[in-house]
Amino acid sequence: MPDKITLGVEKRTATGKQVAKIRHEGQVPAVVYGSAVEPQNVQLPQNAARKVVREAGRHTPVELTLDGKKQIALIKSIDYAPARHDITHISFQAVRADEVVTTEVPLELVGVEESEAAKAGLIILPTLESVEVRAKTADLPSEIIIDATQLSEPEEKLTMLDAQIPDGVEVVDFDPEQVIATVWEPAALEAKNAAADKAADEARAAEAEGTEAAENVPSEQEEKSEEKAE
Repeated sequence: MPDKITLGVEKRTATGKQVAKIRHEGQVPAVVYGSAVEPQNVQLPQNAARKVVREAGRHTPVELTLDGKKQIALIKSIDYAPARHDITHISFQAVRADEVVTTEVPLELVGVEESEAAKAGLIILPTLESVEVRAKTADLPSEIIIDATQLSEPEEKLTMLDAQIPDGVEVVDFDPEQVIATVWEPAALEAKNAAADKAADEARAAEAEGTEAAENVPSEQEEKSEEKAE
């Protein structure tokens, strides 16, 4: 488990339309809920909200302090304002340290620059960013490490078998052959991306043609109106 992340929150009395006022004052409304606690409306400053989201994400436990009482929680959802990207609401799920939880954890490739593949000018392309894991709250890792230093040749792959999964952590739907990263020659990767772009353009063009054709087909109501006019 990573270093403890702590966060102080305050009780929130503003609800409904009043919530807009506290947002304008720089506060983020939040809620703390869980199977063993009563839902509590809380609030915290915008800068503190951004910091805890950046450090904890949705996978690292946070120690909340409210009225002097401490509670371990996971961030379950984050809402943003589309224009300014301010955080507008956070939901915290209260959990126990010994409670088994399921959550997404990021995968972290290490040793890329030290690999023979990178030194030879090859590209190590990640294909999977995170996995769902099950573990006690106290055992949740901040990330799962995959060592890329062994890579040296084009088309070599790293799979879930190469992941350093900590004791007490189970990867949900574990597939040992699931590819995490692949080694590419730059020219081959460029050709692959070009082919994917071409296929996407063709799909969009076909969709546009289909939409145009559908718009040119008179509806049943239009046909009846024309028949009456005749």
